[in-house]
Amino acid sequence: MELIKHPHPVMNAIRLLLIVTVLFSTLTRCKKDNGATPATSQTDLLVANNWRTVRVTTPDGQEINKNRLNLATQVLYDLNMQFRNNGTVRALDPKQSNSVINGGTWTLAADNQSIDVDVSGFKGNFPIVQLTKSKLILRQNAPVDGNKTDINLEFEPSL
Repeated sequence: MELIKHPHPVMNAIRLLLIVTVLFSTLTRCKKDNGATPATSQTDLLVANNWRTVRVTTPDGQEINKNRLNLATQVLYDLNMQFRNNGTVRALDPKQSNSVINGGTWTLAADNQSIDVDVSGFKGNFPIVQLTKSKLILRQNAPVDGNKTDINLEFEPSL
């Protein structure tokens, strides 16, 4: 009668460890989904909301009192800006059921780093400092205390 040898317990542990290691390395090599969503385009972000001016600041973030601004900039506080997919922009008066007060056109610059706006009283190329779902900051060169200077127009979605 032949004796059947049973594998040594240490060999069983090594085999088990090898199998677990191979299985684990196979699983971790699989591409994992980090939950990131596809990038939203600048246009999608602009047209997703009507935007209202919440403050005007210096480029380093210091708030500028409204009475130091020229009338054209002060008026922005009273309007909601609506960028539309068809390249039009409208200034809406929230105190009059969002009736259209002014309008014009807009286009993103080729590098998506600035926006060209052509609206009466608000015309020019405005560098985009920040654009997210909840914040739009445009740079403008406008009078502060009568002297032209760079300012940031900070917008948030209007309700």
